Amino acid sequence: MMKSSEMIFAVSDILKTVRFYRDVLGFESEWLWEDPPTHAGVRWGLVHVMFSLQPELAKRVDGHQHWFSVADVNGLYERHRSAGAPIISDIENKPWGFREYTVRDINGYHLRFAGPADYQRPKTATELLPAHIQIEVRKATLDEYMKLTVAVGWNKDIATMPQALEHSLFCVMAIDTRDGQTVGMTRVCGDGRYYTLWDVMVMPDYQGQKIGTALLEAAMTELRRIGPKGAFVGLFTGKPKFYERLGFRDGGGMTSGV
Repeated sequence: MMKSSEMIFAVSDILKTVRFYRDVLGFESEWLWEDPPTHAGVRWGLVHVMFSLQPELAKRVDGHQHWFSVADVNGLYERHRSAGAPIISDIENKPWGFREYTVRDINGYHLRFAGPADYQRPKTATELLPAHIQIEVRKATLDEYMKLTVAVGWNKDIATMPQALEHSLFCVMAIDTRDGQTVGMTRVCGDGRYYTLWDVMVMPDYQGQKIGTALLEAAMTELRRIGPKGAFVGLFTGKPKFYERLGFRDGGGMTSGV
């Protein structure tokens, strides 16, 4: 079983590279091997980057990329911008679900720093839930669950989905009353003291119409009705800003209380 992974970059100047990672990028500690150094490393938290003195190989690394996952990508972006880091790709939400920007280090490596995507309200968003959308608290059918999972591009695991529904405490469903189509849902699990929200899904053509908000609000209303006051409610998401607007707090996972 693998336990960790560390990159080793070929560089033409060990000391200049270490200073760049320390003084411009913000890495917090360093070490050097031999004098003058032929190998070195820097560390920031759990992330460790090593450098090997290989001038000929370093001539051919321009454009090679490495991806860093960070907790506060917006804050780090401002820190790097203020320090004069050569940002070659500005910060933005990416289609693959992360917020990223890219820095070119002094050797030519492209360092991609990424964190959770910011919630950005669609231009087509509405202020009120459309009148033709009905919110229902009930168990989803397997067919509804599978169709929504496919519609939002998630993995469909037919073997486990019936059991997931069976063990759900309840679901909240969004129905388009014009044609009876199920256009959104979320599942709630719990034991009477701790609750978790799963599978918050809205069909792509219906997103930005307050349906996701309505699903979460209905789920929390039902939990306040059936659960003890102050019970824990948690969920996991790559879009914490959306849930913060609904009263959840980000602490490694989104949490709230009933």
